[in-house]
Amino acid sequence: MKSALSLLGERQQSLLTALLHHRTGLTVEELSDQLTISRNAVNQHLTYLSGSGFIQSSLQESTGGRPGKIYTLTPDGLELFQRRYSFLAKLLLSWINQNMGEEELRACLTELGEEMADGFEYRITQHPAYSDRLQEAVAIMSELGYDTRINQTSENEVEIIANNCVFQELAQQHEEFCKLDISFLTNLLKTDIEHTECIVRNGKYCRFKITNTTQHHSV
Repeated sequence: MKSALSLLGERQQSLLTALLHHRTGLTVEELSDQLTISRNAVNQHLTYLSGSGFIQSSLQESTGGRPGKIYTLTPDGLELFQRRYSFLAKLLLSWINQNMGEEELRACLTELGEEMADGFEYRITQHPAYSDRLQEAVAIMSELGYDTRINQTSENEVEIIANNCVFQELAQQHEEFCKLDISFLTNLLKTDIEHTECIVRNGKYCRFKITNTTQHHSV
């Protein structure tokens, strides 16, 4: 799966990388010099990246003239740059193998999923319509690194499809890690979740089926 950064244009990637290397920010003129493109081109890219929520601007301290804008990465912009957790994952896996049995791991992951859902509950409960809650759940999963979408399979049945597994390396050795996804979605949406397809069990996707969505009412 391509990273979000790789889906942007080459100039936009270069602009974001320049801001990553200059965390205090750069002006349009400085970006123009660094990228060797015109100020108009820089402004076009800045407009798009600002609208996408990847960069922000603030007024530069005045040095006697008219104050200009300085551009920096937003938290979402920083998240575009891949961070590899494989080393930490291997350490965690080694610790699990030495210290936890399957039942203990399953209980731990179920509780962790509940705690994760609790942290996002305020975002779900602000939506009276269940369809909007599903959309918010997909947005939250996207922020957590999942590439997800909603698939309406029938009038009363819908599924959330994830194209990736964010902890695939761990789940391939301990399938109990799927309990984390199930517990998270169950507690986030306050409904039963059926894990009908799993990437680490040779599936193309991870599918989480939600039935009887019409029975859910606003809070």
